Amino acid sequence: MPRYQLDKWTDLYANRASLLRSSAIRDLLSVTEREDIISLAGGNPYTKDFKMNKIVEATTETMLSHGNAALQYGSSEGQVGLKKHIRALMATENIMVDGEDFIVTGGSQQGLDILGKVFIEPGDVVLMEAPSYLGALSAFAGYEPRIVSIPLDEHGLVVSELEERLEELAAEGIKPKFLYTVPNFHNPAGVTMSLERRHRVIELSQAHQLLLIEDNPYGRLRFEGDDLPSLRELDENVVYLSTFSKILSPGIRLGWLAAPHPILEKIIFAKQAADLCSPTFTQRIVDEFFKQNDLEDYIAQLVQTYRRRRDAMLESLDEFFPDEAEWTRPEGGFFLWVKLPEFIDTTEMLADAISQKVAFIPGRAFFADGRGANFMRLAFCFPNEEEIHEGIRRLSDVVKDQITLYHSVAGNLKLKSE
Repeated sequence: MPRYQLDKWTDLYANRASLLRSSAIRDLLSVTEREDIISLAGGNPYTKDFKMNKIVEATTETMLSHGNAALQYGSSEGQVGLKKHIRALMATENIMVDGEDFIVTGGSQQGLDILGKVFIEPGDVVLMEAPSYLGALSAFAGYEPRIVSIPLDEHGLVVSELEERLEELAAEGIKPKFLYTVPNFHNPAGVTMSLERRHRVIELSQAHQLLLIEDNPYGRLRFEGDDLPSLRELDENVVYLSTFSKILSPGIRLGWLAAPHPILEKIIFAKQAADLCSPTFTQRIVDEFFKQNDLEDYIAQLVQTYRRRRDAMLESLDEFFPDEAEWTRPEGGFFLWVKLPEFIDTTEMLADAISQKVAFIPGRAFFADGRGANFMRLAFCFPNEEEIHEGIRRLSDVVKDQITLYHSVAGNLKLKSE
């Protein structure tokens, strides 16, 4: 069948189908996989140091121990052995949960989609950070919410703006369905919500009966600074998501979602409708991997690797980028966020960057309303230090060319007007 053909099924699609969009990151994959491109775009975890034989051993032991049972359907809530390890992981963040308080999901992305299915009716107000995680924007978009954006600064969510929006909505008789936030090492902004703001967000949520959804994929990847309590630690009514994608492997497609029991019951029903259960075979392999290996040691190695790469990117930006640019300085995670002069459109600039053999994600992708034209997200997680240094050098040439071109055109227009 030809790849491109007239769509004769347009009158059959649900209205929500028109809201579905391809991910800007997925669209870049075919380009960034080229060997001649230095990709500062995708948030691919660094897995090259991972000892593959450990997974082979865990897989072999899974088959020897469980036989054909490892190939069967499993519980929608998740495999019991794996859930014990997840409980232990959450305990390291002072989140104390029972095995009945959370389920295993197909990555945290599935959890986001299920939350959208369970909570969002067309036109419902959903509060999200601006910028926000692209995957969450995509997951919620199909359920047709009205997204109200709350800005970020270097200390995370601007809580004073959140309070104003809540008061305005209350005056209109509108109750938001939830606030979605990534408080630790934000994707894409790299910032971390301060302790004071965390407490204030909890206070506001309780005062306005606002459901909080906390997405914490990067929380264990702190390079410096003090650990901060999760929102879930501060209030057990917070819905909490995390994933193995950033601390073990994205290919295993496993995450988890903790929620109050009435919510969790609806989530389980929605998950059963989506996939019956997360992959049982994969869950058993990860369970066996945990029995044989110390994940904490591996996370510690990852933190050292990512810290070096974060430092290499910051040093390279300081060395090469023009004074007109600003960027965040993340204490952990995968990303930093660059602000360029307002006359630069990073979506348009991307083609020039690709021609210089370097890639990034334009800022518009991370805003519900199309703002962010002069921003870009840079990922330091996958390329090594030398590649980061060279990638930033190439990208700086593109940015400087954009600035020079603008001033040249602006200068010529000024001369003509005189």
